[in-house]
Amino acid sequence: MTDVNGTVAAIRTGLESNLIVHDEKVVFQGDDEAQFTVIQADVSVDDTPVVAGAGENAPENADEAAQVHPILFAQVNGGQPGAVCIAVHEGRLLLARHWRIATDSFEWEFPRSMGAPGEVSGATAERELASEAGVKATSRRLLQMMHADTCKLRDSIAVVELDVDSDSLDEAGVLSDGTLAGLDDLDGATLAWLTPEEIDTMIAEGNIMDGITLAAYLIWKTRREAEEEIEE
Repeated sequence: MTDVNGTVAAIRTGLESNLIVHDEKVVFQGDDEAQFTVIQADVSVDDTPVVAGAGENAPENADEAAQVHPILFAQVNGGQPGAVCIAVHEGRLLLARHWRIATDSFEWEFPRSMGAPGEVSGATAERELASEAGVKATSRRLLQMMHADTCKLRDSIAVVELDVDSDSLDEAGVLSDGTLAGLDDLDGATLAWLTPEEIDTMIAEGNIMDGITLAAYLIWKTRREAEEEIEE
């Protein structure tokens, strides 16, 4: 693990960028389970010397070193890829309700988890689904990798579809009469199995605000529609 103010990357350049990252250093690292880390990258534009200042105040010496600008971003769990779970049962998708301290609100989300060292993303998704919802997947497939925020987060998230059969549901999202909790049963529920149409309604009414869930749902829905067109 890199100490605070320790260098975490050598000088590098982007493949199609004129930005040069001179060094990266950890400026904060929490001791929480997520290992929340803030990294500062010192960046300049290409390798042409840039004169500090502008106009009449610019110095006469044009050979000064390039201006370097600090850019801050964050990562968790050492940058280990995580997974978001799209659990599917008879055409319904599983959503979980959590209170999030960062937004001070309850949010409906797909289950998701940080990865563990040496763990493939599909296994991360299966582990999280079993841990959070008590549901065992019968099969899984990776739909796509995505980044939650390309500007401020160094992360990689696997969008994983997991099939669930009736035998593995147990009590996850199941009402006392044996039916699955749906759109009309959300008050007080922590898990719900919703049709795509019900999720569309929640999105239209502003009741799903988590960006990872919204992006993962779009990926799943787009993939499903494309596959249905091929079958036709």
